[in-house]
Amino acid sequence: MEKLLKIAAAKGCKAEVFSTREKSLSMSKVNGAVSDVSASIQSGVSLRILKDGKLGFAYTKNLIDREELVANALASLDAGVEALYNFPDSGSISFSEDYDEAVEEMSFPEIRKNLEQIESLYGEMKEGIFQASAGCETSETRIINTSGSDLFEKSSSVYGVGSMIYPGTSSGIRNIFLGKSDAEPCVSDVKRTIDFFHSSLPEIEIGDSRMKVMFAPDSMYALTWRLGTASSAKSFYEKVSPLLNKVNEQVISPLLSLVSDPTEGRTGRRLFDDEGIKTARIPVFENGVFKAVYNNLDYASKMNTKPVGTGFRGGMWGGDRVSMSPAPSLSHATFALGGKSFEEMLAMMDRGVIIYGALGAHSGNILNGDLSIGLNPGLYVENGKVTGRVKDAMMAGNIYEMLSKAIAVENAPHYTDSMYDNPAILLDDISVVGS
Repeated sequence: MEKLLKIAAAKGCKAEVFSTREKSLSMSKVNGAVSDVSASIQSGVSLRILKDGKLGFAYTKNLIDREELVANALASLDAGVEALYNFPDSGSISFSEDYDEAVEEMSFPEIRKNLEQIESLYGEMKEGIFQASAGCETSETRIINTSGSDLFEKSSSVYGVGSMIYPGTSSGIRNIFLGKSDAEPCVSDVKRTIDFFHSSLPEIEIGDSRMKVMFAPDSMYALTWRLGTASSAKSFYEKVSPLLNKVNEQVISPLLSLVSDPTEGRTGRRLFDDEGIKTARIPVFENGVFKAVYNNLDYASKMNTKPVGTGFRGGMWGGDRVSMSPAPSLSHATFALGGKSFEEMLAMMDRGVIIYGALGAHSGNILNGDLSIGLNPGLYVENGKVTGRVKDAMMAGNIYEMLSKAIAVENAPHYTDSMYDNPAILLDDISVVGS
């Protein structure tokens, strides 16, 4: 990497080299039979250069010819992408507190053992299809640039998933377990999920009405996606955000706070973003008040503001980080915990639904906060008890109006594969349309 940086510098460029290496093992079962086994090792290097106020970019999965990679980045300058910033001098950082060497050495017999442990937790399941998966991952990232940064982080994770699928459907509810060294299941969460699954086997027609709606952690991304799009510096720079001129104004319920903090989490914490800017806690919404516009180097320079460490590679649905340029991202944002247990929130629901899955979360005007989702599944609740699941139901509206009607936030986090740890959120007086 140092050689690549020197070659780019010799061509009169400011340069950044970004490299990753990822290793993973996984195994899945359906009703006790192995359905999939996977092992992969991936690595790659990308080069960004700045010259005469323009940005050049190239990447490779196999760094054989450094001169060619630099030549490709130089050729891309012809696209004329403006870049009026410099790469940061963040010094030297090496962070490996979230890495367990033993995970690097895990093998399929250990993965199978973890899978069998997950299966044993769901022995009370009587109907439907049970899917289980387990695996481990290790990853490392290094960023060096001509400004003097040399940044390295390494992490590991072990995970397990137990999913219960309703008979004759592809819809279900699940638990995800994650840790740096092991995936210790939360037995109480599993028991509640099994009870909910059995109670929600009957399909119920509810018609059209207004009721209480609980967003389970697995469906929270439908909300954070819209809040994140509106509070991005990209939307502010283009003057299309509905939050323009609303900084420090109350826009959602005071019960809700959305915080970006890559330095916190079970594993995979980041002390720097994918551009080498040091990360920190950023309250984007605090007690319902819109507090911060987040950015990357590019939009920080365009808006004459300071970069805040939220420039990450990867989109809403993930992707190959090496092949993507950094963009403003709330990839580490979570809702702050509230003061009610899940059981207390459930007892508050005289009539309502729990949204465990959002079908079509990309539908509607995301930037404006419009939401139109199918409940996949939506568990029907009467008098604090799950009595079935709603048939062919959907929910539509604007999240700013919806989130102004929050009446409770759970006091415990649950890991989801889309938005890290989140609590459940209970909303009142929401329109639900059913068959």
